[in-house]
Amino acid sequence: MIQPQPFLIRAVHAHQTDRLDEARRLYRVALAIEPAQCDGLQLLGLVEKRFDRSAAGVALMRRSLRLMPDFTAVRQNLCRTLQGMGDLAGALPLLRQLAAERPDDAEILYQLGATLLRQERRREAAGPLRRAVMLRPDHMETRVALSEARVLDPASQGAEFDEALLNARAAVMLEPGNPVAHLQVALVLEEMARATESLTACRRALRLRPTMTDARHIAGINRLRLGDFVGGMADFEARKNNLWFHADGSPVPIWDGRPLPDDMVALVAEGGWGDMIHFVRFVPQVARLCGEVVVTCPPRLRRLLSTVPNPTGNIRFNPERAPAIRARSMFLSLPHLLGSTADTVPNRPYLSADPERVRLWTDRLSGLGGLRVGLCWSNGDTTRDADPKRSVPFEFVRPLAAIPGVSLVDLHKQDNAAKRLADADEALLHRLGPDFDSGPDAFLDTAAVMKVLDLVIAIDSSVLHVAGALGVPSWLPAPYRMDWRWMDDAEKSIWYPSLRIYRQDRQWDWSGSMARIARDLARAAEAKAAGLAMDLLPAV
Repeated sequence: MIQPQPFLIRAVHAHQTDRLDEARRLYRVALAIEPAQCDGLQLLGLVEKRFDRSAAGVALMRRSLRLMPDFTAVRQNLCRTLQGMGDLAGALPLLRQLAAERPDDAEILYQLGATLLRQERRREAAGPLRRAVMLRPDHMETRVALSEARVLDPASQGAEFDEALLNARAAVMLEPGNPVAHLQVALVLEEMARATESLTACRRALRLRPTMTDARHIAGINRLRLGDFVGGMADFEARKNNLWFHADGSPVPIWDGRPLPDDMVALVAEGGWGDMIHFVRFVPQVARLCGEVVVTCPPRLRRLLSTVPNPTGNIRFNPERAPAIRARSMFLSLPHLLGSTADTVPNRPYLSADPERVRLWTDRLSGLGGLRVGLCWSNGDTTRDADPKRSVPFEFVRPLAAIPGVSLVDLHKQDNAAKRLADADEALLHRLGPDFDSGPDAFLDTAAVMKVLDLVIAIDSSVLHVAGALGVPSWLPAPYRMDWRWMDDAEKSIWYPSLRIYRQDRQWDWSGSMARIARDLARAAEAKAAGLAMDLLPAV
């Protein structure tokens, strides 16, 4: 009777000497003789993986595991194969089993943490990564991964950020010539609003790897925060979305900002809805340089964005048919392409509210006395949770309702649990009803209501950008780490002259900034009650 062992031994030798075709043939012969061979199945699976037939390799390794569920080497090989295929969900149970069996194996813990991190389960990833660092403190990749897990967790605050910075700096000490380690330091410092130090770390990474796109992008954000608008916008062009735009397979070339009076340019909306509302201001400038401009944007934003001035009549939003496009650009590239500076960005009101809706809401709010103030303290919607780093807990909003002569209007749509309040708090606010912005178009009622109000107090959100684009007096309760567009230590904005910024005194502490808002709101209410001019705008 023929035995499989001689064929298996020869197959392993061929495998070890990289004669893969011979190894595959011999493994198959051995398995034809005896199909229930754990070693033969998993080794043939590894050969199939080398032939870029990972799916076949996975099937063979799973067969091997069914025969011997405790075969650790097979689980490890299967796990690596699944990770290489991008099947993180398939790899995760295997990694959990391995980590439970081998709790002191730093590499398995690192792989488990890194897999959880890639699934954006950052808080869960921190546990195995922290254990891996204790077991193997000199492993640079584990240090970087733990730093990333701590700094990118939406709930992270001071202690977590300190841990992130400690590990990022340890990674630099372990491999001072590794640009990834320097970039991680830059990312943590940027999240901590330490822009000058973050920029220094970016430049170290770029000296080591001048083509490092992420470092260039973060450098741009830091330069913008520090007031270097022109240089910052140039570096900001390296952002990942712009790389995707270049590599999306479209044959249409990227617009370089030069006039194309006889040609059509396509502008692609980019980022969140607030970014689109913010940057649509540049579209009329493009229209003066090009024969026609086609703007592609989310359908629900089309009606609002299309109120942007169109004096030449050559701007179209989401047309059903368009002639051949000569060039294209993304919204956030326009300041750079148009040569804008901090002094020349278009900052007059550039969007309009529908007059009929304004009349409707004027009638509906006619009984609302005192200083009329619209409120937006939380972002998020039915598809995403509110951002805790930007949203203001309602406990800091509640005191505004106790200010005499102030009527608070809730500008939220009720599509997020964070925006629903206890009954006692609900009674402090004027609600706009279930039909508020309930149609197919976004923010049309929001814009109309704002024109009836005296003031809007809104976190960094689409609602704030609508108010700014309309020229409505607006106050921004801003986190200590403000978005790059507001720049550091600024009370006023280069983008919206009607906007006053109230920045946190310390990270994650809303008490000081919200107290200043309450003080200024009380003064404005007193002024309105006395028939005097209200101080709602930033100091000139």
